[in-house]
Amino acid sequence: MNEHTERLVGLIQKFRTEDISLEDAIELRRLSAEFANVCGETVEHKMDQFYEK
Repeated sequence: MNEHTERLVGLIQKFRTEDISLEDAIELRRLSAEFANVCGETVEHKMDQFYEK
């Protein structure tokens, strides 16, 4: 995940300062979705822990 996070941050920085290629845009979207899924799973897990107490 760390490697993907670094790539995601790099693409976000590139996107903010210059036009990106279609390939980079697709990769940015894929990595963003993957990151959102991981965050969502973490939140669900933490909520489950909270409600189990």
